[in-house]
Amino acid sequence: MVADVAIAGGGPAGAALAIELGRRGLRVNLYEKTRHPRLKACGEGLLPHGVAALSAIAGLPEAPRVRGLRFVAGGASTEAEFPDGFGMVVRRDWFDAWLFEKAGATPNVDARMGTPYRSEGERFVVGADGRHSWFHRRLEAIRPRHVRVGLSAHVIGLDEIDDRVEVFFHREGELYIAPTGGGETLVAALFHRDRFRRDGISYLLETIPAVRDRARRLEFTTPVLAASPLGLRVPHIVDRNLLLIGDAAGAPDPITGDGIAMAMASVKPAADAIVSGDLVAYERVRLAMGRNADRLGRLLLAISRAEGRVATLLLRKRSLVTTLLDVALARRPLDARTVLKAAL
Repeated sequence: MVADVAIAGGGPAGAALAIELGRRGLRVNLYEKTRHPRLKACGEGLLPHGVAALSAIAGLPEAPRVRGLRFVAGGASTEAEFPDGFGMVVRRDWFDAWLFEKAGATPNVDARMGTPYRSEGERFVVGADGRHSWFHRRLEAIRPRHVRVGLSAHVIGLDEIDDRVEVFFHREGELYIAPTGGGETLVAALFHRDRFRRDGISYLLETIPAVRDRARRLEFTTPVLAASPLGLRVPHIVDRNLLLIGDAAGAPDPITGDGIAMAMASVKPAADAIVSGDLVAYERVRLAMGRNADRLGRLLLAISRAEGRVATLLLRKRSLVTTLLDVALARRPLDARTVLKAAL
């Protein structure tokens, strides 16, 4: 019997959508051309609205929970707690494998690991195959003008990693550190292209005082992985029987930390659209999410590029930091009035 939906890509977005559709009674073929587990260059953060969406779809994995963020620029340090719920830090190798296994155990889902997508006459097709989606041949993707590069790895030997994600603004870009469990720490670095360094993670761990002073016999537990360009805009994400989700549908600059959360929050609208046949309804919702994230990304990048004193002064404005966190958590939209009110 021909399945109702083909999902090309078994990462978090594709696997979660397969679970949701399978539970609604649709027959799903889930194609993943590689094999889990696999490491991926990623910030590995899941913001609270993404945690809530994931919990409703598949439950939650065992992973470190975080209660907020800490921003550091020069001598300024500002903390902001999540107003509702908690975030998580999910190592992509085991998180992706866990969610794909959940999908494979869901009634009506045929999860095919190590199998590239090939049409079998399914009524709907979902492109969940990431920033370099094959389906961008049909639905054009626009790369950012100002290229950025991301590096990520895991280390042991960093002290005082508590239940917050820490974000350090520095001359070259941003450094993120977060607990991944068992004494291990995620270290992710985002660079402006003109300031990229191949030894970027080691360099930042040694040169940012607030990080260097906490390091003791650092040891890398995973290879340093790279991703570029960062960010992606896809003006149209549906076309007749085709729908894009996850990074294939557009990805804000990772400075927003919203990639996985946005993918999880997109699952229910995507499933609703497929069940009803009204794919345009999903496009409106998902593009609105992307626009808000893109605006937030541009503002945070402006802060990142505003070296030294300017960035320090901005971070000392706690109302502004709280407002930006609310935007990142999808609690309010980002517009000029919102930012101006917070900054005054």
